[in-house]
Amino acid sequence: MNDLFLESEGGVVSGTMSEEQLVKALSAGYGTDSAQFINGRAMIPEDIEITMINAMREQKEDLKLMNLIKKRPVRSTVHEYNRRYDVGDHEHVTAGEGEGSPNTSQSIQRVTVPIKYLQTRRAVTDQMEVVDSFENAFESEKLAGTLTILRASEYLCFHGDSDVVPTEWDGLPKQIMKIPAHQRHVSDYRGKTITSVGDKIVTDMMHNIADAGGDANILFFPLILTMELQELVRDRVRFGVTDERAAPVIDYWPTPYGTLKIGGDVGMNKLYKVKGPVRESGDPNMRPNAPTSVVPSAAAATPSDGESKFSNADAGNYNYAVHAINQYGISPGTPIGAAQTVAGGDAVKLAITPDSSKPGTGLIICRSNKDGTEVMEVARIGIADAATTVFTDLNEDLPGTASMLFLTERKLQTVVEFYQLMPLRMRPLFESNRAEKPFFIQLFGAPDLKVPRWCGLAKNIAYQGGFSY
Repeated sequence: MNDLFLESEGGVVSGTMSEEQLVKALSAGYGTDSAQFINGRAMIPEDIEITMINAMREQKEDLKLMNLIKKRPVRSTVHEYNRRYDVGDHEHVTAGEGEGSPNTSQSIQRVTVPIKYLQTRRAVTDQMEVVDSFENAFESEKLAGTLTILRASEYLCFHGDSDVVPTEWDGLPKQIMKIPAHQRHVSDYRGKTITSVGDKIVTDMMHNIADAGGDANILFFPLILTMELQELVRDRVRFGVTDERAAPVIDYWPTPYGTLKIGGDVGMNKLYKVKGPVRESGDPNMRPNAPTSVVPSAAAATPSDGESKFSNADAGNYNYAVHAINQYGISPGTPIGAAQTVAGGDAVKLAITPDSSKPGTGLIICRSNKDGTEVMEVARIGIADAATTVFTDLNEDLPGTASMLFLTERKLQTVVEFYQLMPLRMRPLFESNRAEKPFFIQLFGAPDLKVPRWCGLAKNIAYQGGFSY
């Protein structure tokens, strides 16, 4: 080792360093992994910007539905109100001279909305609060927790189902599907694309909602459907000689029944998901185990099964798989083994035996298209109290498809509200035996579609990347 003498303001100091180490310390170096550069890279300037770049898909501004919904403070864990469904029979109220008046009465329903609780635990160690980092560690963790809860609330507004996971609230599509069939507006496009359906995918629903007394003015849909909706109106666009844009983006869709907003602060939503492949997710220690067995059987549908939508054109072989789900995650899938042969008019019944130790609270049913091998989500159901849960597939819901949600926002009273027991907040927690500052990010509430028949759902829409029908 050579003794190297360096001049300083206080005189000459010495240090022990090899010539090779000195050259390295004064060299720029080369490579992409900074961890491999031992003893520093003295001549390399580094970015010391004290910010962190967010590389997430969603930001607060992207949570369009939660930003739109009106918030109403409530003071009970179960919010109740009366819904006037009808004011009386208006078609038969005439009377002859001297005759009595016919009796008419209004219809009032009692509505109960259970409040649900969203929360995530976060913590920052004492060391992280002391050291210099890209940004304040506590504020960074608080922001991340806030975005987690906001993303969860937005996702549940579209996909929440308390029958499958009791701690979830019912999303707006589920609230539409819960009212009687003759009152709800659901358009079934049986695996057709928006392009093949044309304008009717908008105007038919607008007509049905207007006929029920609503005025649909807002549309939400998954990201993948965005360009197909835009393409429907592109051939009607005319350019002037001074136009500089190649193609305009349409935010409003005028119809005889009112103008539907399809862009801007509504429209495509990153957390409105399609029915695609299902993957295991969540905490491996808390999520359920895969179902023990799934036994299929196919036979002609009986009146108790309901009307089969397996047509002769749908006859073929179908593969199935079933995942268990609870509030902590989704299990791996359990396949049926060999493909099930299905004829027109059949009903396919799956006898599902959940795991005995960790059954979960619900099941995700996945199916292939005709003669296919890949399976995608069909439906989600709750687990029955019996040892075996039976799911009957009538081909009502198609895997590998998407849906669109039509909402009426402008009325005498707000149609869509979020009952808020407690607004989004940070709740500090007591420290235990760890050197950290723990806290909760919490939101207590539930959305409510006050008049579901003034809203509608278009379902079984084919999308690019899904199944072809």
